[in-house]
Amino acid sequence: MAIVTLCFVQKDNKILMINRNKYPFMGMWNGVGGHVEAGEEALSGAIREIKEESGITVNDAKLISISTWNYDDDLIYVYVSTLPKDFDISIYPIKISEGIVDFKDIDWILDDKNYGIVPDLRLFIDDIKHGRCQNYHLVYDNDKLIEVIKK
Repeated sequence: MAIVTLCFVQKDNKILMINRNKYPFMGMWNGVGGHVEAGEEALSGAIREIKEESGITVNDAKLISISTWNYDDDLIYVYVSTLPKDFDISIYPIKISEGIVDFKDIDWILDDKNYGIVPDLRLFIDDIKHGRCQNYHLVYDNDKLIEVIKK
C-alpha cells in the first residue's frame, strides 16, 4: 500500500491547482501532491510536493481527510495549507514538467458546470470551505467518479 498526498494551498478565496500533463486525470485541474517517499511522513511528503510542484514553501498543513479509491490500495492523505495575506501569487500561472500550476477561485472549482477538474475535488474543497474533515472511499470508472462512500 502506497501513501499519496493531495494538497490544497489556499490564498484568500483561491486554491493552488495543477492542470496535469499525465495520467491519471491528464488535462484536468487537480490539487498538487504525489507519492510519499520511503521513510517519509505523509505531512513531510505533502510539504515537499507543494514545494516541488509550485515553488511555494509552507511550514505546516492541516490534515482534512484520509481517503481511498478503487484504482489501487493507496491511502490519500488530503491536506490544506493557508498562505499569509501578503503572499504574492502574481507569478502564477507557471509551467512545470507535470503541468500548469495556477491559483483558481473556489467558486470556479465548485461550479457544477466545470467539467475540467478532477471530480472528487468538489468534495474536498467543499469540506475546506465549511471547515469539515471527512474520509471517503472514491469509486471511479476511468476518470469518472461514480460513487462516493463516506467512511
